[in-house]
Amino acid sequence: MTREQLLTRLNLLAPAPDPVLPCHARPAAVLLPLLEGEEGLELVLTRRSRHLRHHPGQISFPGGRVDDTDASLWHTALRESQEEIGLDPALCRPLARLRAQHTVSGFALTPFIGLVEGRPHFVPNPDEVDEVFRVPLDYLLDLDHHYLYYLHRRGRRHTVCFIPWQGIWIWGITAAVIHQFAVQVSR
Repeated sequence: MTREQLLTRLNLLAPAPDPVLPCHARPAAVLLPLLEGEEGLELVLTRRSRHLRHHPGQISFPGGRVDDTDASLWHTALRESQEEIGLDPALCRPLARLRAQHTVSGFALTPFIGLVEGRPHFVPNPDEVDEVFRVPLDYLLDLDHHYLYYLHRRGRRHTVCFIPWQGIWIWGITAAVIHQFAVQVSR
């Protein structure tokens, strides 16, 4: 998908209302950084450090919880991206905000799609990130690559999405956000 095609699709997105989240949910934001690759747009993902207490080694987006000094959720996503992968906030332009989702760890997670200009050199913060890699956006937006499983827990039905990529399984909230994005732009 080219930048122009994506921008057209994003401009057609009707903002979805955020779900009703539990009042105890802590606000957080993540960035879906997109940049031009050799064959189209690519999404930047990270592998969380294996020594972290929560979700070690899982595939994720740069982002995290809101600090008191953050002016907005967008600024949270940018600040965390700079801390985790060295992304210069001046290189990132906001394209869209996706519907917030509640995580099993108690966060109200707001995803932002941002277009990164140029060819930045990412430097993973070893305290938080083991690896930074890129996946073609066309691959991730193809719903044929999304595997949905349904679980029943505490009387409720939960959908879990898995997306395989070159021996890596993207799952959990990261896959759920990618799935939400793919469904929205495929309409």
